[in-house]
Amino acid sequence: MGIWENLFGKNKAIKPVKSPFLPPKEEPVDIEFAKNFTQKGGRFLYIDSELRLHQNYQDIGVENAWESEQILTLNPEFSTQFGSTYIEQTSGNLKAYKAAVIGCEYLISNTAKILLSQNQIKHFKLTDLPETVIVVAHVNQLVRDVSQGMTLLKNKYDKAIPTNITTLKIKSDSGEEKSTPELYTSAKNIYLLLQDF
Repeated sequence: MGIWENLFGKNKAIKPVKSPFLPPKEEPVDIEFAKNFTQKGGRFLYIDSELRLHQNYQDIGVENAWESEQILTLNPEFSTQFGSTYIEQTSGNLKAYKAAVIGCEYLISNTAKILLSQNQIKHFKLTDLPETVIVVAHVNQLVRDVSQGMTLLKNKYDKAIPTNITTLKIKSDSGEEKSTPELYTSAKNIYLLLQDF
């Protein structure tokens, strides 16, 4: 065997040299979002069936000792689907409720923020909502960054772009809120029910 190595050389796998000029390889948006979201303190539940959606929603209520009338929604379909309290008004303080269940426009993977518009929160400010928000979303709402989300939003509503566009942040346990409280007054405890069915 030694003679063949001398004649033809050892078969060594040559590792390609990584160029410093190439951009770093990006993770898939779903993996990146899940990592960022959970690292910041968000509670992420992957849902693969209608039955699991209802079960996980009920488990959130049990975990926090909430009754269905203590959870509000601004979407009549969610009220029917989950039995939460439907609020028709478009302004006011909703902090008397323990949580709000809402949809979203897009999930921003690089920041783990949630893009919302008047279609989810009407004309309420994020500070009007309860401290805990349960977001119901689909995997096809994952986008890389805010720029991509805004582009898709404009294309989705080409006739009339919605108002009250904002991003929902996770209230972190890291203490960032204490050092700069003015920036985090609208941050919330977030449960994400991410559907893939």
